[in-house]
Amino acid sequence: MTTIREARYPRMESITSSAASLGEALMACLKAMTPDPAAFPQQAKTSTYEIAGLVQTERLAVRGRNGRDRFIIGTQSGADWRPIEEEWDENLTADDLEWLFLEFVVLGEIEGQEIESWGFPGDDYTVTIGAA
Repeated sequence: MTTIREARYPRMESITSSAASLGEALMACLKAMTPDPAAFPQQAKTSTYEIAGLVQTERLAVRGRNGRDRFIIGTQSGADWRPIEEEWDENLTADDLEWLFLEFVVLGEIEGQEIESWGFPGDDYTVTIGAA
């Protein structure tokens, strides 16, 4: 389910999607940001992302209450969207998008972490993308 709603700030919209995997929820949000599904939504690079669901780290196997956590990332200089842009087409799978997002955006934002220490192994995720 994907919804577009007005965010907390006037004249800014946010997009929210819930799905069985982070990749599916993220894919639905990104596709809702552009009328041309073949074109990568450039505004994605200047948005904030709120991820609700099971987040696994090296130090904590499960974060949050009842296996759900809210994880918010912004658009810090460490995020590298180029690999996602290069793969963005009708053949990009939700699993591949999830991996690219984790490897190049999330870990770019939180520098110094190894990809093996982070993951989204749950089966229920909500992603909200909003204006930064």
